[in-house]
Amino acid sequence: MAPISDQDMDAYLGEQSRLHAGEFNTLGALGELYQYVGRYRQESHQP
Repeated sequence: MAPISDQDMDAYLGEQSRLHAGEFNTLGALGELYQYVGRYRQESHQP
């Protein structure tokens, strides 16, 4: 596979961002936050 330049990757990701700008999976995001909090909750309570 040929390497992709930073400029090409930036252009591709920018286009994908514009194509999917109205799509946001709220339940998926909340699930990810819940997992993060569960994983790091104990660390934040230690002195």
